[in-house]
Amino acid sequence: MANSLSVNTLQNTSGTQYGFYAGQIIQCVAHQYSDVYHDVRQGQEIELPGVLGNGAASITPLNSSSRILFVLNYGGGQEDTWRHQKIRSYYKIGAGSWTEFTGGSMHWMSWGSSANGAAHTNGIEHLLPSLSTTSAVSFKCTWTGNNNGGYIHLNQNNRNNDTSDNNLARIVSAINLYEIYQ
Repeated sequence: MANSLSVNTLQNTSGTQYGFYAGQIIQCVAHQYSDVYHDVRQGQEIELPGVLGNGAASITPLNSSSRILFVLNYGGGQEDTWRHQKIRSYYKIGAGSWTEFTGGSMHWMSWGSSANGAAHTNGIEHLLPSLSTTSAVSFKCTWTGNNNGGYIHLNQNNRNNDTSDNNLARIVSAINLYEIYQ
């Protein structure tokens, strides 16, 4: 029978860690939102619902020099007309203030007049620089709808419904966070 030893980190007395190499993913945390969500406000920045916009999506880096890869998969639907939304992404360290990513925003547009089941899964990926922390890093996303076409229909893929139980197929939006060792 072989013996084994499990440890979270292996480091020398100077704090240098061993066993990881630059570019390696050393942890992944997934946060999902599966409800169908509708909002008809336009022309103002609004937090996405649930874990996508309330700041609960977080990761605690194991190494202060690591980078975080942020990935948003957004299930955008429509209801018999065009949609144009801007999605913004933010992070904060610990109890600090929210900072918008440079290059972490996207515009999303859909046209599906008289189409049934039209939906798009859009994605944002952004590799943040090292945040020099081992404190929890939280993330949130907001959306701004364009006037006359900005209603949000998150996780919807059937133009005649407003509940996920009636969708033609289940759609899930998610924030996935990866710690990349440096």
